[in-house]
Amino acid sequence: MTEHELAGGPGQGERFITCAKVSDLADGSMVGVTVEGRQILIGRMGGDFYAMDAVCSHLSGYLPKGRLEKGVVTCPVHGAQFDITTGRVVKNVGMSIRMATRREATDLKTYKVKVVGDEVLVAVNR
Repeated sequence: MTEHELAGGPGQGERFITCAKVSDLADGSMVGVTVEGRQILIGRMGGDFYAMDAVCSHLSGYLPKGRLEKGVVTCPVHGAQFDITTGRVVKNVGMSIRMATRREATDLKTYKVKVVGDEVLVAVNR
């Protein structure tokens, strides 16, 4: 992965890491990558790219194995759904699953994305 320094706020830059190629992601698709030990999902929707945590907050389902439809990522394990643009829970797991697991899904972290040529870059914290 290639690292890029792009201007941020006063005296600060943001570090962006090349994580995928534009040509490798069809519209409506997603892929999982590992960036500095973090599992991140990159999705393409309507020509735009988004990045968020790749592991479901309910019971650690790997979200890139799920579905991306109309901006919503569905976990392949228990069906929790997340807005790919915000990481917010759109639909939580069912009540019987919540009671059995004693857990529910919570919002996921999102990451800034930039496209430079054919590279999809994701911002990582310092």
